[in-house]
Amino acid sequence: MRGDVHIHSKYSPDSKLEPDQIVKTAKSKGLDFIAISDHNRFIEHKLDFLLINGEEVSSADGHVLALFIDGEIPSGLSQEETVDAIHDKNGIAICAHPFRSVNGIGAKFRNVYDALETKNGRCKLECNTKGQNLAAELKRPITAGSDSHFYGEIGRVYMEVDASDAESLRKGILSGSARTRGNDLTSLGQLRLYVKLGKDYSARGFKKI
Repeated sequence: MRGDVHIHSKYSPDSKLEPDQIVKTAKSKGLDFIAISDHNRFIEHKLDFLLINGEEVSSADGHVLALFIDGEIPSGLSQEETVDAIHDKNGIAICAHPFRSVNGIGAKFRNVYDALETKNGRCKLECNTKGQNLAAELKRPITAGSDSHFYGEIGRVYMEVDASDAESLRKGILSGSARTRGNDLTSLGQLRLYVKLGKDYSARGFKKI
């Protein structure tokens, strides 16, 4: 199965995507499952698709991706507290884009995660490679996601897992059998992204997510 587990909808302050249109786009890209993982917001969407409950949580040190959760995870906690909260909600905790300069945990990384996001659609090659090397060093499972905020980004980065439903998908990720696919961000793409992020940051009154 092919899926993108890092997509933002209109329920994130920096995206305007409609959940039903996200699903239509995912289907058109040949994806079999997705996770709508909005910033510090949990919504259990009821749509005709294999949709994993997700949230991108702002820990005190950077972003953490929570998948398969059954409730909202509070923001602003330490990495250890965030992971514990995700586990309390029956989810798996993933260090999102660990080496991205914007909202990545970076040097503050704590070895407490179930998996690492080693291919993020809004990261350049060297950023993703650092994550891949760290996961290999720690022998941690990996995931991939587009980090989409626009329809055109959905499925540009995805992962493949040998699974048939949500439960086997969860087991496949935790077993380390996920394979990452897609294209890293180019230098031009990064420039365009940072211009957009700057405009969004200003529009939010310079409030971090």
